[in-house]
Amino acid sequence: MRYVFLTNGGGAHEDAKVASLSKRLGLSIDEDVIRDRVILSHTPMRGWADEVKKQTVLITGSHPETARKIANEYGFERAVTPADLIHANGDLYPFDNLKDTLHSEFRPLPDGKSASAIKDPYSKSLAGNALKIDQILVWNDPRDWSLDIQVIHDLLVSHNGYLGTLSSRNGNRGLPNNGWQQDGQPELWISNLDLVWKTEYPVNRFGTGAFLEALKGVWSAVTNGAELHYNALGKPSQFTYDYAHTRLLQYYSTMEGGGEVGGRKDATPLRRVYMIGDNPESDIRGANEYCPEDGTEWVSILVRTGVWTETETEREPRYKPRAIVDDVVDGIVWALRNEGVDVDRKTLLAGGG
Repeated sequence: MRYVFLTNGGGAHEDAKVASLSKRLGLSIDEDVIRDRVILSHTPMRGWADEVKKQTVLITGSHPETARKIANEYGFERAVTPADLIHANGDLYPFDNLKDTLHSEFRPLPDGKSASAIKDPYSKSLAGNALKIDQILVWNDPRDWSLDIQVIHDLLVSHNGYLGTLSSRNGNRGLPNNGWQQDGQPELWISNLDLVWKTEYPVNRFGTGAFLEALKGVWSAVTNGAELHYNALGKPSQFTYDYAHTRLLQYYSTMEGGGEVGGRKDATPLRRVYMIGDNPESDIRGANEYCPEDGTEWVSILVRTGVWTETETEREPRYKPRAIVDDVVDGIVWALRNEGVDVDRKTLLAGGG
């Protein structure tokens, strides 16, 4: 049976997530049922084109330096963090910037670039050492929203991604989006859109989607209501479901050392994929809306052990699954029965079926 673990979690290496998940499931290091099957929210970036990875990117997240190291391992060699910027230019953030604690880890800017080369934000003559950012990567759950929103804002109102500049197109009503993000600014990528997520605390906690909503609010205030253009990874984005679908198609080639055809891994056709998840806004919506080109059916199953809980005011989730079950085990039983397999919970847990 082919399977992957598709999570909107991130900010850590896939191997770290494998170790954490194995420990939670009580699996020994020899029980290789998870390795190479975990897809984090930012894992699809591994497959980005080399020409993109050669660009200069700003990356932030729960632990920006950890995120940078992972991005480096993905092939992004020119990754910059907000900490790099405030250490390179003390005027960039005029508040307590926690250089000795939260933002103590930093590196020099790549290729001798400067975060303070620009003196006139509207100047057409840019210094050769001015820092230019090509992509903004927001990985999971940024901690310092104030600094991150400030730096992201600065880049989105810049000319061509040069830090410290301002685009002359901003606010031009004769241009799309009133000129905002119309002057070669860096693309903004959000690793997932989860507004909330489930922890041991009885009330759901804010996630990366909450940071995005805060950024949208500031952006709307600054631009008098202009739309914030961004790209999203993670569930429910098609980018992520495409990546997961391809991994499932190439499952036997990847897991069992299968051959490659024309430089590409062998693909074994799928008939149906069961998506078992706890978040209607990401897991269920993503599966319901995903229509792969090969015609494979994606079937959504919602478990009651996560984000969604039936209440007097919300009898059904906003995005309706094919089935609602108590937990993952019941979800697997439902899927197997739907495929004509005579199995029950007890048999499955005993390793039979």
